[in-house]
Amino acid sequence: MCKLSLFLLLAVFGCLLVSGSQAGRLGSRDANTNEVSLRDITVVKDVRAFAAKHPGLKMQRLTKHPEARSSTQSVRYSLGARISGDRLVAQGADVFSYPSVKDVSLQLTYPESGTGAVVTYVELICSQDNTEGNAYVVAGGIGQRFISIVLEANQTKNFSYQAQYYGTD
Repeated sequence: MCKLSLFLLLAVFGCLLVSGSQAGRLGSRDANTNEVSLRDITVVKDVRAFAAKHPGLKMQRLTKHPEARSSTQSVRYSLGARISGDRLVAQGADVFSYPSVKDVSLQLTYPESGTGAVVTYVELICSQDNTEGNAYVVAGGIGQRFISIVLEANQTKNFSYQAQYYGTD
């Protein structure tokens, strides 16, 4: 991963942490009980090194579905399954262009704050110059009320994504 993209990832994540009540912890408030629960946050710089240091860790790779389109490539990542009664609970998108090819890495988290719905399915659709890259769940996951995903695209000048999160109450 390129040093600049790593720096940007850390800078964005650091801003999120500073805005919370305690650095290094992510807080959420339960809407029913008004209690605040804190989760420790670990920024993963190198997924392979992180896995080697934690032999009992179960990382879950999202399923990759590459699709060729004109000069850009479309890659769809998915995790979980749609179930009866679930609904779209959040979505997000962004577009990035760079003057030269680079490795792009960003962290997507649902919910951005507070307590979310129980996550049943996540779909990420990325457009980039090639199909090289991955997406990993690094915290939370299907069946939980939060999920954090590291999304990587390798050697691309153009990158965009759309994220859709489905869940139940």
